[in-house]
Amino acid sequence: MLLMIVSVAQAQYNTKSEWYVGVTGGASLSNITLVPKLVDKAFTVGNNGGVSVRYISEPHFGLQAELNVLEAGWKEDEEGHGLSTSYERNLRLVDFPFLLHAHTGDQLFRGVLNVGPRFSYLLSSSETLVAGSTPLLHHGKPVDHPFQYGIVGGGGFELHVKRLVIGLEGRYTYYMSNLFNDAVSDDFNTSGLQVVTVNAYLQLRLF
Repeated sequence: MLLMIVSVAQAQYNTKSEWYVGVTGGASLSNITLVPKLVDKAFTVGNNGGVSVRYISEPHFGLQAELNVLEAGWKEDEEGHGLSTSYERNLRLVDFPFLLHAHTGDQLFRGVLNVGPRFSYLLSSSETLVAGSTPLLHHGKPVDHPFQYGIVGGGGFELHVKRLVIGLEGRYTYYMSNLFNDAVSDDFNTSGLQVVTVNAYLQLRLF
C-alpha cells in the first residue's frame, strides 16, 4: 500500500512540462467609455494578431504570454439614431497579455480559459471628423497616456493533432487606465477602452 501511495505521488509531481509557440490573428471590436458622455458611441472593427508562447507546468494549468498588434478605437453618432458616423478615432497599439492558462478535455479536444493582465502601448492615432459634424472636446485632442493597462479574460476550444494545435478563442478586455487626463480640472473623469477579440490561432508543441 505504501508503495502504491508513493507511486501516485510521484506521478502527480513528475508531470512532464510542455512548451508551445504559435501565431494568432483575428478581428477586434472596440469602444470607449467617456464620462461625461457627450455623444452616442459605437464599436469600431479592426484587426489584431501576433505571436504566443505557452508553458504547461501542471496537468490542466500553465502560463501564456503574447506579443500582438491591436487595432482599437471608437465611432460616434451625433444624431443618436445609430445609422451614421460623425466621428471616428482609430488607435494602433502594441499589446502584451500575460495570462494564466487553464484547460480541460483530452489529448485531442480541449476547452481553454485564459485570464490575466494586459499591457499596451500606443503606436499611432488617427481621427476622421465628417464634414458638417459638430467638433467636441476630444476631437483633435492627442492621447495623454500612451501606456495602457487592463484585465483580459476569455475562452475557446482547441484541437490537438500530434504536435499541432488549432484553436479559436474569444476575449474581453477592460482597460483600467484612461486615454486622456482625468484630474478634476480636466475634461473627462473616465476615458477607458473596452475591446472584444475573436481569434484563430496555431501553436506548435516544441517538447
